[in-house]
Amino acid sequence: MSAQSTLVQFGPGRRLVGVLSGDPAASQAPVLVLPNAGLVPRAGPFRLHVELAERLARRGMCTFRFDTPGVGEASRIAGCSAHDATIAALDALVADHGARRFVVGGVCSAADLGWSTALRDPRVCGMLMLDGISFTGPWFQVARLASVFERSPREWPGILWRMFGRAAKGGGDGAPAIADYREWPDRAGAQRQFADLVARGLRSLWVYTGGYGRLFRHPRQFAWALGPATRDPRVEMHYWVDCDHTFYARAHRNRLVDTIERWMAAQPDEARAAA
Repeated sequence: MSAQSTLVQFGPGRRLVGVLSGDPAASQAPVLVLPNAGLVPRAGPFRLHVELAERLARRGMCTFRFDTPGVGEASRIAGCSAHDATIAALDALVADHGARRFVVGGVCSAADLGWSTALRDPRVCGMLMLDGISFTGPWFQVARLASVFERSPREWPGILWRMFGRAAKGGGDGAPAIADYREWPDRAGAQRQFADLVARGLRSLWVYTGGYGRLFRHPRQFAWALGPATRDPRVEMHYWVDCDHTFYARAHRNRLVDTIERWMAAQPDEARAAA
């Protein structure tokens, strides 16, 4: 089954554009909303968003992929941030297309928009967090040190010298880090926010990749970073150390699409969610 695709214009002056696959009014499932992944246009890294739309359409589920201001086909709009644009997208999908509930997120900065939109809008019932918010800590350091000893012993002194030299200077090497471009609360604030979202009934799928090694290196790091709410059954996390940050390899994209399809299919329908 191929998805019916509709071009949707929304936001200030209807200057923002997205592609809606499927008919939300005919489905009880939430709409998967996919903002840009960083500066990649709405098709997604290696057309990931298009593949997701086609796969979910076979299960009767809808997706909406769109360009945030200043990315892809969308011009910059004064006073309209990516956060504002995401809320405007939800408003348009409700008002014009009969949508009711949403899963929001994606890769990198799109995951951040999933987080911030869920905090602002109770219509969001799920988050897709691909290399999303994280904080380094003891498990990160243990995994980082273990990685040194997987190398040739002749390389150990130089690696350890660089590692502890950076730590003595505050942990950085002067190069911009991923977190420098992301808008996150501090760890305590993130734990409080996540606990509130889970208590609200929100479901979340988290995937961390080996391409995120400057921020995530060990599965136990997830609970350390985001607290006891990570143990809730509505929270699902995977650590795929063999994948890069943009899921370049076909096998890795297939695994991701399979996982998202299964997780989306397990979302409660509207009748059960309202009960």
